[in-house]
Amino acid sequence: MKVIKFITHPYIIIISFFGILISGEHLAGFYLLYLLLALPHGSSHSLLALFGVILMLISYYKFKQNKTYVVASIINTTGIMLLILSLFLFFYNDKEHYNIATFYETVPQITLFIFVSLSTVFLLDSLIYLFKNFGISKVERQV
Repeated sequence: MKVIKFITHPYIIIISFFGILISGEHLAGFYLLYLLLALPHGSSHSLLALFGVILMLISYYKFKQNKTYVVASIINTTGIMLLILSLFLFFYNDKEHYNIATFYETVPQITLFIFVSLSTVFLLDSLIYLFKNFGISKVERQV
């Protein structure tokens, strides 16, 4: 159980997200670098990543004591979906296939696999809390 709590921690998810290696034709770097370079231009993938990280951190600090709130599960689910959508749009909008080497080289594939694995476990954990507590309020339990 402690392993699940460790790998579903928002800091671990965010670090694995920022640590994805992107391999371009001439320049390779972490995804964080590409997000920071695109943020001043208002690129959609960088804004989605920013909002996703903010939502995950708000959820973590606001509902730190009690993770069984339905709102926390919804915010976590929305945050991780925004991170995944950001990554999808980054590669989808690459019309010149400048960053396609990310899918052919081993180390970028490993970092991408780590993020996908951790985000899947995080998403399942949030959905379990959501479905476990959906529709059950304290008023219904007292009756």
